[in-house]
Amino acid sequence: MDNQIERTSDLAKAVHVLRQQGMTVSFPMQTAEGKIIFAVGEDVMLTADQILELLERKQLHAEGVRRLVEAQPEK
Repeated sequence: MDNQIERTSDLAKAVHVLRQQGMTVSFPMQTAEGKIIFAVGEDVMLTADQILELLERKQLHAEGVRRLVEAQPEK
């Protein structure tokens, strides 16, 4: 349970950091599969796990988001 609370705190911190950098970040949404997602910028959807991954890698900025999106396979 503590890990879940810590992760929630880290996620809130990460969203705040993105917003401080001028990026728009939506309120959290949930997919039909139960994943938490956020709209970041104009046309990027990131999961909570992806945002936390960027935070852990110290790449929580526009360039880090861009690289993560480019590395994702096309659907």
